[in-house]
Amino acid sequence: MTQFISLKVPAELEHLLFFPEKETILENEHYKRWSGSIPFESFPYELLYYNNVESYAPWTKGAEHVKELLDKWKEIDSECSSLFSERKVNQTSGLMKQGISLFLTAVFWMHGRPVILSSLQRQIESLKDNPVNLAERLSFIIARPAFFHSYRQLSELFQEFEKQYAKYLIKNKNSKKNV
Repeated sequence: MTQFISLKVPAELEHLLFFPEKETILENEHYKRWSGSIPFESFPYELLYYNNVESYAPWTKGAEHVKELLDKWKEIDSECSSLFSERKVNQTSGLMKQGISLFLTAVFWMHGRPVILSSLQRQIESLKDNPVNLAERLSFIIARPAFFHSYRQLSELFQEFEKQYAKYLIKNKNSKKNV
């Protein structure tokens, strides 16, 4: 039997784009372990973590999961591209929200940290090895998620991040060999 739980949106995740309401509902059982087929709402693992609900903590093995997040973005990217080319801009906001959520998740998890949306610019600036002007670019995207220019910027950020992720994997692979 499927069990849903109601969760308060914690201060760490308060953000109108992702959580316009003060509470949200999650299917708790899906997030006790990792599975590539898990439905991906905005920051489900963090919601559970900050509410002290036992669940898997993917950021502890974040680099392992980033590849899957990047693959999910490629699906969203393809859909967004089609919708923008067909001038169906009003149908892109949900996909863009998912894409922004995936990007933030990938960035934080690669750094071994759960996503924190409060004081996002400061949080982003505290992370290393990010795309150039990441905080400013994200601010632009988040302020106008349904704009074509925001989509292009997010797509470019994913491309730059993927390169940095590859460097990260090589660097960490080499550092493990030297141990």
